[in-house]
Amino acid sequence: MPPGTKKKRVERIATMERRNGNDKSRARRGRGARGCMPAAAALLAAPAPGSAADSPFSWEFEAKAGAEYDSNISVIELETATSADDIAAVFDASLGLEAEIGEHTSLRAGYDFSQSLHADFTNFDLQTHRGSAGLSQEIGRVTFDVDYSFVDASLGRKGFLTINRIAPALSGFIGKKLFWRLEYVYTDKNFTNRTARDAKVNAGAASFYYFLDGTRSYWTLRYRYEDENAVAPEFDFRGHEIRLRYTRRFAFGAGDSRLRLTGRYEKRNYRAITPEIGEIRDDDRYHLEAEWEIPLSRHLFFEAAYEFASFVSNLPSADFNQHLVSGRLGVRF
Repeated sequence: MPPGTKKKRVERIATMERRNGNDKSRARRGRGARGCMPAAAALLAAPAPGSAADSPFSWEFEAKAGAEYDSNISVIELETATSADDIAAVFDASLGLEAEIGEHTSLRAGYDFSQSLHADFTNFDLQTHRGSAGLSQEIGRVTFDVDYSFVDASLGRKGFLTINRIAPALSGFIGKKLFWRLEYVYTDKNFTNRTARDAKVNAGAASFYYFLDGTRSYWTLRYRYEDENAVAPEFDFRGHEIRLRYTRRFAFGAGDSRLRLTGRYEKRNYRAITPEIGEIRDDDRYHLEAEWEIPLSRHLFFEAAYEFASFVSNLPSADFNQHLVSGRLGVRF
């Protein structure tokens, strides 16, 4: 694989994992207030149809539909947990566009949609729309990126949350196997009818990708620090998060399947007394995830996922465990 092609492929992996990591505020799934969508489709094995290797324009489309079991229906952003389980129909779709506008410059844009429909807890149905745009510029051995995204989420068919985010970053290789990325993220969150929770977030992250067998087998280590300043002081916090992920591709089904194992720990240090408990809130959050994608044909695939989350807090409504099991049938072009 030519060096330039390898770098592009690795940067696409980093982009996909960055969106999966930063954009985690699926209220239904309790992934923190950082966005509302899964990663846009990323064809890491081959270019999109009709976009030849030397074409300045490429596109990607992915859609998935299936079912998810949640052992504890909750909205983490609101410290709301029902202690009851439910099954939901889930649907996700993504469209990504990229254009080379110069020898070392590219533009990208994307749109993501997600919908969950619960069997019983319909007030927890979550719908999200996410639009994004970005610019990449290679400067010698370093790549500069800047991305902007806007998220609009509704909960129970009512307005819930909007997010504006801008994220400049630098990335590059150290040797042939280690890829690094440094990122600053500014986020502006606005809740519908819950202005006390509106917040501005300043965050920094460092990610490292260590490739054992090219992009077929690699480790990802990511550290993130964030400072969230909300309208109501009891929601202000400083947080630390560390994530370790192993990704492996191997021949199975109609081609290369992908197995991804993730462990994540987050520590939140709140800065003011929470009225409900009369003391400063203290949270520890643990996540273990496993995801297996199996190709069924050139464009069709099946995705199975499991996640365990443990939220440990001195605020009773934010202290609980959760299991998520899902299966989706998808198509990718």
